[in-house]
Amino acid sequence: MSTIPSEVVEAGARALCESYSDPLGPDAMVVPLKGGDMVPNWQKYRRAAANVLIAAAYASKGLKPHDLSDQNHPCLRGLQFGQEIYDVEIYGNGTGEYLGQVIESGSPCRIVFRGLLVREGNVKLIRARGVQAWLEEKKEGDADHG
Repeated sequence: MSTIPSEVVEAGARALCESYSDPLGPDAMVVPLKGGDMVPNWQKYRRAAANVLIAAAYASKGLKPHDLSDQNHPCLRGLQFGQEIYDVEIYGNGTGEYLGQVIESGSPCRIVFRGLLVREGNVKLIRARGVQAWLEEKKEGDADHG
């Protein structure tokens, strides 16, 4: 896959900065987290923008950026893989607490989980516990309030 032009990454980073309602705006000069010379605020969003653009490029070609069955990560060792039928939504509150759900395609079944960002050695991970859940069936005559 070809490289993404830096102007495109910059445009994506500026858009992310604005979509997060960063109070400084994309053009404010800030000191990078690792120190050094001041840079425009949008540069804090470069990596995230590049990742989004790369994922979009792969998706547009019907490719996956990472094959889950490669078993490179220790948490995947010893697993066999089937069809991709689950979507995961994870919401964080900015203080290390997370809430989310696992949604099975075409099914009312869900797993709702709550967890914390923890550190084990040098590794950060979200450790969560889940509960079974399912969509309520709509009864005929019920008003749709959604």
